[in-house]
Amino acid sequence: MSYELLRPQDATLLYAQDPRAPLQIGALALFEAGPLRDDDGAVRIDAIRRHVEIRLRGTRFRQRLVGPAFGLGAAVWVDDPDFAVGDHVRVAALPRPGDTATLRELMARLLETPLDPARPLWEIWVVEGVEGDRIAVIPKVSHVMADGTALLDFMLRVLDLERGPSAPPVAAMAEGAAPPGRAQVLARAAIQRTQRQLARSVGLLGGLRRPVRTVSTGFGLARSALAARPAPPSPVNRPVGRRRDMTWMQQPMPELQRLKRAQGVSLNDVVLAAVAGAWRDVLGGGSDPPAGAIHPRALVPVSTHLQGGETAVENRFSLLLAELPVSVDDPLERLQRIHAEMVRRKRSAEVSIGSILLAVSDLVPAGLIRLLAPSILGRQPVVNLAVTNLPGTDQPLYLLGSRLCEVYPFVTVIGNIALIIGVVSYGDTLGVGITVDPDVVDDVDALTAALDRSFTELIAAGPPTRRPRAKDGV
Repeated sequence: MSYELLRPQDATLLYAQDPRAPLQIGALALFEAGPLRDDDGAVRIDAIRRHVEIRLRGTRFRQRLVGPAFGLGAAVWVDDPDFAVGDHVRVAALPRPGDTATLRELMARLLETPLDPARPLWEIWVVEGVEGDRIAVIPKVSHVMADGTALLDFMLRVLDLERGPSAPPVAAMAEGAAPPGRAQVLARAAIQRTQRQLARSVGLLGGLRRPVRTVSTGFGLARSALAARPAPPSPVNRPVGRRRDMTWMQQPMPELQRLKRAQGVSLNDVVLAAVAGAWRDVLGGGSDPPAGAIHPRALVPVSTHLQGGETAVENRFSLLLAELPVSVDDPLERLQRIHAEMVRRKRSAEVSIGSILLAVSDLVPAGLIRLLAPSILGRQPVVNLAVTNLPGTDQPLYLLGSRLCEVYPFVTVIGNIALIIGVVSYGDTLGVGITVDPDVVDDVDALTAALDRSFTELIAAGPPTRRPRAKDGV
């Protein structure tokens, strides 16, 4: 039984979430139906399963989580001797007419259902009967296992860059290691975790040898902590229950890229500015919010995966806070204010705060985190919503010769953050997924429409769309 100790960020997410409503991430991906059907019109589920099993051979997706017993010691990833791809790649069919409303009902059920903790923490649902001659492929992964960047790498591992078959990627982890017993695995892992905790403590003490740097970092952390004053009261900040809902939309990437370049900002800044406009429209007092209103605050994950090379299947991200200037009338001014603030926050020690918070499992016993975290998250006063931007690709992707047409990310809500917006770029579109607890956010359709209007407003305020020049005599 080969094994790997759960990393601090992964462990914190494991211990902090409510097991009845765990934090899960994934995507709604829509493919051409034809190549995924056999001659009789049935989904080629056996071929899809074989394809997925080959692509995921030797990876974290063949491992399950074990321990810690009684909240003590260490949790570890171990090879699942009973792994069967059929337990993870499942098929479903939408009732007629297979429209967006019907697909939303299925998405809600999938987002509400926890993954089986006795198996590797992922599923892929293959859904036929989607209108427009599409088949939906819905990967769902525990956030304990991977973050959004690792999820995207997982999808790229399964998909191809061309219609024809290509060689599977090289396995990332060796299989068939000599199998020590479970008790021995947990004992070894507990020793490794203790060594890691000691190394972290030595690292903290070592910082005292550089007093100028330590004091500077301390002041930066203190300023960031003081800046995290309570967010404004909001109807979307109540403890979430077990129900979920998801809506989605597309936005044009060429226009967004043109706006980004003209304003000298990032795509993430544009997304946050659009969210600010939607909040202003629906939750912030309409087109004329009160002067001096406290701006809502978004939690923005920032990937810390190394650039280039293969992405590790794990959580490597930090957290930033973004004030959304909803009281500003001009959409481009809102965009510039967000850009300036995000630049300032990235240069400060705030990213360090996020990393420290996410590694708290190496400093606090797991049992104490399990006891306190759900209550703290259900009452946290600092954040109103979360907005996450996944790096995408402009290259077409294929599954067994079927082209990926659309993709929309989701992150299930947690604590009292009942609204999470995710975006991912693919081809010439930006896929936007909006996930809520419908018992808290009672009109997600109005919010979705407002977000669409806000993107349109930003694009219209930016540089004009270039039209191709007419040829002489035409």
